Amino acid sequence: MNVFESIQVSISAIFSNKMRSLLTMLGIIIGISSVITVVALGEGGQKVIDKEFDQFGAGRAYLMMNWAENYSMKDMFTHDDIDVLKETFSHDLEAIVPSVSERGKAKAKNEKIDVFLTGGDENYIKIAKVDMIDGRYLMDTDVKGKRAVAIVDKEMALDVFGRTNVLGESINVELGESNVSLVIVGIYEKPKSTLQNMGGKSPANIFVPFTTLEKITNMGDYVWSIDMSIKKGADTASITEKMIRLIERRHGNEGENKYHIQTAEGELESINKITGIITLVIGAIAAISLLVGGIGVMNIMFVSVTERTREIGIRKAIGAKKRDILLQFLIESVIVSGIGGIIGTVIGVGLAFAISSFIKIPPSVSLRTIIIAWVFSAGVGIFFGMYPANKASKLDPIDALRYE
Repeated sequence: MNVFESIQVSISAIFSNKMRSLLTMLGIIIGISSVITVVALGEGGQKVIDKEFDQFGAGRAYLMMNWAENYSMKDMFTHDDIDVLKETFSHDLEAIVPSVSERGKAKAKNEKIDVFLTGGDENYIKIAKVDMIDGRYLMDTDVKGKRAVAIVDKEMALDVFGRTNVLGESINVELGESNVSLVIVGIYEKPKSTLQNMGGKSPANIFVPFTTLEKITNMGDYVWSIDMSIKKGADTASITEKMIRLIERRHGNEGENKYHIQTAEGELESINKITGIITLVIGAIAAISLLVGGIGVMNIMFVSVTERTREIGIRKAIGAKKRDILLQFLIESVIVSGIGGIIGTVIGVGLAFAISSFIKIPPSVSLRTIIIAWVFSAGVGIFFGMYPANKASKLDPIDALRYE
């Protein structure tokens, strides 16, 4: 008997016991569908995070004080430090600016909305990736003149004024006990964020000259942290390490671990590593059902061998070899697992898209994942079908013919 005849016989045997075959496949179906659903949502989540970081700025970095260490005012960053970093690393930096921000409330009709005032300069648009849709961005003259100008997003303009053509309008912001009036000179489009949609509406971000915000908050010449964007392709780790060493020399605190840098690249790598581990663990737990399904395949193949003992004896009596019997039952086991794998894949993909509609994370169903699922299901069929098939191939033809 050749392979094609073995396949025909196996399919005939499977369809002659439809319900039993379906119940045998159930464990495989549940296992494969669970694994594909988990992997698809896990990979989809990683792509969403990658996109979010790309909008945030993949080369973004913060040079900060290490608050775990004792420090004095002489260790604080200054504007001179920023000027030196800008000059020293001019070929590696897109922009660098003091990181100045303050939370406040803006009056909107009959209520107040939470806002963030973020300080920047004419190059900060390269760090924050601001998409301007009307007016202008901050200019060098705004920074030098400490002008009370602001860049607001379109949604905030609608919340506060009920319209988007608000250039030249003034917006009042409460910062603690003081009130600040800012003239709107530009409007930007707030980037769409899947993660923000999951967590609700985030406070509006208003961009103002960093010198203006420093004046409002009485920061003086001291800077708490430095915000920067490193050019694509540059060695971020090496550059940031050199920056820390330079600042330490300027402040005379070498080796005291007073500063550290937080990079978007490092954060993304850490998050992806965590989500990858979580996906792997959950996928492994889901794959346990494949083991249960494999045991079911083995059990039903033993039943099939017992039921067809006389058939095996007849086939051996007319010349069937050991390998022919082994191949027939092995093929039957693989077909059962393979069909279960295909059904499980369809269900898994459907579940992934159904769940994604609720959690707002688009699934990522790759061809690689589907192929691995199919190969794995076929492997389960081979592994758990080998022993029953081998037992069938070793049956003595005379004993098999006597079997009732």
